[in-house]
Amino acid sequence: MNFQKFLIPLFAISTIFFQSCPSGTEAEPIEFGYDYFPLEIGKYIEYDVDSIIYDIGAGNNVMVRENSIQIREEVADSFSDNEGRIVYRIERFERNDEAEEWRVKDVWSTTVTDRQAERIEENLRFIKMIFPVSENTDPWDGNKYIDDNLVISVAGESISIFKNWLYQYNQINIPLEVNGLNFDDVVEIYQAADSNFIELRLSYEQYARGVGLIKREMKILDTQCIIDDCVWKPWEEKAEKGFILRQTIRDYN
Repeated sequence: MNFQKFLIPLFAISTIFFQSCPSGTEAEPIEFGYDYFPLEIGKYIEYDVDSIIYDIGAGNNVMVRENSIQIREEVADSFSDNEGRIVYRIERFERNDEAEEWRVKDVWSTTVTDRQAERIEENLRFIKMIFPVSENTDPWDGNKYIDDNLVISVAGESISIFKNWLYQYNQINIPLEVNGLNFDDVVEIYQAADSNFIELRLSYEQYARGVGLIKREMKILDTQCIIDDCVWKPWEEKAEKGFILRQTIRDYN
């Protein structure tokens, strides 16, 4: 091989490359979006939580029960898990309205790594976010630690809540008003958006930069109402079991 002939074009390519990258310039840093999921001891968020529960009662009559409460979530402590990750303890409180004192409800936990944000709710482990937060980020299995066919009892009725969930960023860096509170930079994550004649699985969450979760909505509904005009009715009218949940921020620090 004639090494001189080989090195000349290689040197020319190298020269062009270095000339195209002026000295002293640096690549723009990646914005990972960790501050959409902030964790700090003492931080709290309070929510209004409205729910509608559908239940098949006596004589196959559908009972619809509505309920409204307030929830407070506070980062109370942190510790290291078996993998050496920092885990934050989330203490949760509830009350019917502002006239009542907060009552201890339960304890959840959450952790953030360089790649994802995880949260354990009712002993179920979810991957809430994948970093970086970007519309170019591929959809992910946020329920990879949960059996898709897991059956949960809702008002005495068995229902598979997590069928056909697939998480993806829907909107990023949008302004949003929730409960009279204005947020300049919000990301929306769709977790489920699947329906057929007998099942509806819709779930999404919205997070504000520097605040955390500001809104959540879930519609997990089943029906056997599939004949005549019944099939075209809104889900709120034809649902026979399941629930609708809306959680919106009301206060935070």
